[in-house]
Amino acid sequence: MLLLPSIKVGAWRLVVIPGDHEPRHVHARYGSAEANEVVAEIAADGTVKIRRANRALSRAQVRRALELVAEYSAGLMQLWETYC
Repeated sequence: MLLLPSIKVGAWRLVVIPGDHEPRHVHARYGSAEANEVVAEIAADGTVKIRRANRALSRAQVRRALELVAEYSAGLMQLWETYC
């Protein structure tokens, strides 16, 4: 199994995929299923916006994913710069 650069917070894993395309974004995955995913873009100023969310996730889960990406944006941007 390939280990991706990520930050684990509870049931969420905030993942940066090495070599991924611009714009800078993070895959926020809930639980063990890759399908339970929110893709969030992180702007240069640290603001976060949703790019895509799996319909299996509730609105509250999508909101939580965006909150986590915003909270950990500095570390996630470092991962992006290192691996992408």
